[in-house]
Amino acid sequence: MNPSSFANENNQNENNNTSKKKRGGSQKRSWVWEWFLSDETGALCQVEAIDGQLCNKHYQNGSSTGILIDHLSNKHQITKGITKQDYVVRNKL
Repeated sequence: MNPSSFANENNQNENNNTSKKKRGGSQKRSWVWEWFLSDETGALCQVEAIDGQLCNKHYQNGSSTGILIDHLSNKHQITKGITKQDYVVRNKL
């Protein structure tokens, strides 16, 4: 194998690797994003109250997920293990 074909093969491998990478913003991996919507201005709480209304508490961009966790815990008694389905059923009984 000559050196030029080896270099060409490496360039093709690099191109394949870069084309598989995801582009765009960060992926939201915290459990709190099950309960909040993210938009260009921040995060909006989507917890549904017993009367069917959404909480809609807004936190500006730059708020940590810790602040969002505190809100869920203190205002709605929601912790990491509670799913939306469990929360709605529990509060409508």
